[in-house]
Amino acid sequence: MDRLIQLLQNNPLIILAMFIISVLSGIITIILGWKRFRDDVLVKKVTLPVYAYVIVFFLVALAITLWPAIGDRPKRLRTIEGESFGVQRILVDGKRFVNCKFKKTELVFRGEGGGGIEGCDIMDVGITFDGPAATTVKLLKSLYAEPKFRPLVENTFKAIREGNLPEAIPPSDAANE
Repeated sequence: MDRLIQLLQNNPLIILAMFIISVLSGIITIILGWKRFRDDVLVKKVTLPVYAYVIVFFLVALAITLWPAIGDRPKRLRTIEGESFGVQRILVDGKRFVNCKFKKTELVFRGEGGGGIEGCDIMDVGITFDGPAATTVKLLKSLYAEPKFRPLVENTFKAIREGNLPEAIPPSDAANE
């Protein structure tokens, strides 16, 4: 339900469509008057031509087809610039911090929407992982505990230090190759 609410609130096409429908219904109500609108349209049986049903069916099929793609779009990061943060917990996900100051701040990474820290002053800062990010850290910890996987984890951190961490191929695509 929360995902549906987020989709309805953050999708400009849906907001525009709801706005247009609201305006048109208001105009119809004002121009025709409620009694006349009710008597002429709502009380009578409305028959639609066949092409109207085809258009509605096509639009519903298109919406069902595109529904997964709407959720996969990357969300925009909220930019926070030039702010100062003290002794508090800050959720980094979904935000891009630019030229901010963190002093005795705990940065929380959940891994649910990206985030970034650019050109910030950092003094006595702690990092906490939660949610999917914590799961990833725990997996790396368990892999590192196994001597056979230790070089894999070391190479991952080496790639992070060098800035050339490869992009992951989605599992569905990797399995097909």
